[in-house]
Amino acid sequence: MSGRKLYLALAIICLTGLLTVAFQCGPAPTPGPEVEDAAGAKDAALAYLQEQEGQGVPGSGTEWYCTDVTPGLVGAATREFTSDGWTVKIYSPVVAPQHIFYDVTVTSAQEGWRWQGKVKPDGTVTEVSPLTQMSQEGSQAIAEQFVRNSPTFTFDGIEETLKLTGTLTARCPFCWSFTFEFDSRAAGYGDRTGMMLAQVITHHRAVVMVEQHEITSAVMDDEWDMLRQHEVE
Repeated sequence: MSGRKLYLALAIICLTGLLTVAFQCGPAPTPGPEVEDAAGAKDAALAYLQEQEGQGVPGSGTEWYCTDVTPGLVGAATREFTSDGWTVKIYSPVVAPQHIFYDVTVTSAQEGWRWQGKVKPDGTVTEVSPLTQMSQEGSQAIAEQFVRNSPTFTFDGIEETLKLTGTLTARCPFCWSFTFEFDSRAAGYGDRTGMMLAQVITHHRAVVMVEQHEITSAVMDDEWDMLRQHEVE
């Protein structure tokens, strides 16, 4: 191959690589003002929502009431800000400042909106779940996916037996309880890799509570806590 042809081939390869990266990665999130605490994470998330959504999102002049909803919790902190029907929940692990991040959930129980994102100390906001209207259908999908991903089902659950057998509307806004039933190829709960198991078809019944698109409880057969993966006390 001549020198000119080799040069052209290398140029085409480099250009193709650059275009591939550009299309795959897209623009990087732009950092905002530095975030030093949960209140700063709240402000960063709301500023992002105001920029993306415009009207309907709480403005910068809104007064917020803050509550520590996990007092005394070792290793993490969760603070909740409420105002005019909106709730902003901030979760942050107790780690070194350079490693900290804030998980932010914004909900409106009155209007039925929910948004999730992550905020870094440099103010960068990454959207995890876009602002969407909470619904029974969406809550059911969340509950079903949770059951499908649970260790008991993934270990030996029989796919074609999984069915929704009950739905109850709870008293809180946008809250539902869903009951799913399925069969497993062996008895027991969780991931039983390496255990001696009798191959016997076992029926399971899982009741999953979804409050404003967040799973708050999940119990299987009145015996197994699916959130904490241990027996119900």
